[in-house]
Formats: sequence, C-alpha cells, structure tokens
Amino acid sequence: MDRIDTAEALIEAAAAAVETARAYILEGCEPDPFLKPTDLGSLSPVAQEEATRLERETHRARPEWTAIHSCLTSSSHLLEISHDLLQPLTSQSPVERSRRRKQLVDEAKTAGRGAYRAALILSDATL
Repeated sequence: MDRIDTAEALIEAAAAAVETARAYILEGCEPDPFLKPTDLGSLSPVAQEEATRLERETHRARPEWTAIHSCLTSSSHLLEISHDLLQPLTSQSPVERSRRRKQLVDEAKTAGRGAYRAALILSDATL
C-alpha cells in the first residue's frame, strides 16, 4: 500500500466513524430543520416565515443537538473533500481541473458554513 492508498483508507475510516457517531448520537432525534438560503428564497413569504420560525424554535429547544448535527455533518463533508483531493488531476484537462477545484472550493465553503452555523446557534444569547 502506498502513501495515497493509506491516506484514502484512513480518511474513509474517519468518515465511517463520523457517520456511525452521527447515527448513534442523533438516533431518535427529530431531523434538524434547515434550508439553504437559496432553498428558502424559492419559498413563498409565508412559507419562508414558517420555515424560519421552525428553525429558530428547534435551535432554542435543543441548541446542543442542533450544533452537534451541524458539526458532524460539516466533518463528513470535509472528509469527503479531503478524499477527493487525493485523486490525481493529471488525466484531466486544465478546464476540468479548474472546474473540479471550483467545485471543491464551493463544497469546502458549505462545510465551513455548517461549522459556523453551530457556533451561531451556541452563541445565541437568547438561548
């Protein structure tokens, strides 16, 4: 097994462990209501208000569980990105490499927003 194969195996094991932890920790919990801003924007104003209210109520009722869910989900995404980064780019054209890098950047931003969301939930002074 070379270094990349070992790294892939370790990342895959870490991802499996995070998924196992998430399933165990969040077993029996209601799903965390969350809509991305783009999804929220596609709703009617009344539906937007209802979705926002439900999300706020969930955060207030169980901020720690919502933060755990956000952190573990973010961790899963970051491990997927790390795994993807190990894949060689040599067979791809410059345009394909650029497209792939942009996609990975967008995915990393999304994962980072998940972790930031956990921080916002836990720092809410009204909780």
